[in-house]
Amino acid sequence: MTDEEIRKADPYVNPKTGIAVAKFERKARVASYQIGAAGNIRLSALLRMEQETGEEHMDGIGMGYEWLMKEQKAFLITTNQVTIHHMPQRNEQLTIVTRPLGTNGVQFYREFSFQSEGKEIVRILQVSVVVDFREHKPLRPDKIYEYRIFCPLQAEKKERPVRLRFGEMPKLGDRPIRYSDLDRNGHLTNTIYGDIIEDFLPETFRNYHNVQINYQKESKLGDMLELFGEVHNDGFAIQGIHHGEIGFTAFIS
Repeated sequence: MTDEEIRKADPYVNPKTGIAVAKFERKARVASYQIGAAGNIRLSALLRMEQETGEEHMDGIGMGYEWLMKEQKAFLITTNQVTIHHMPQRNEQLTIVTRPLGTNGVQFYREFSFQSEGKEIVRILQVSVVVDFREHKPLRPDKIYEYRIFCPLQAEKKERPVRLRFGEMPKLGDRPIRYSDLDRNGHLTNTIYGDIIEDFLPETFRNYHNVQINYQKESKLGDMLELFGEVHNDGFAIQGIHHGEIGFTAFIS
């Protein structure tokens, strides 16, 4: 089949479980504790919804976190690109639909469409790599295709975010990494970057519609993130540095 035929095909089925895995969806309600000072859902809460949808999808086909750990493998997110048409509000009922978009090199591309009353209000494009702990390097996609969660097709160029690169910027402040920031692997959780970004974002950029976060180097307990940022084109650039290396880069507009 051609890449275009694969994109149009019906969801393929995992031969072990009989579950169609090309698309997955779940329902979610926006809870009061997910709402921030602006009266909308916090960026970190959107990222948590994305993460949980992906986790439920992987659990459903037998490739959840525990299974991956036994196999000495892990999906590591390298980029989240968030496009917001309407910020979800408290008690809003959402349908979150995720599907794979293909691969490029060692990177896997997946979209998360947040829908309300039949309309897409938020879209998150996620880029990740699969790392083999034993070999200490990313796995080629063909090692993952057999599990039938990612399609064996090339991700379209329009779906591949460019890497964010900024020069020196003024310092915004420091952010220590605390115990409550950590995930199961002992690293700063991907979703917490949303809180860090909102904490250091100037007031004039808080009504944002686009956010891209590139995760570059993991932060651990006790690390101190030095935050740098400035106005860049029509948005705001933020960069976190620890031990002299870039931990993450983000652009908000």
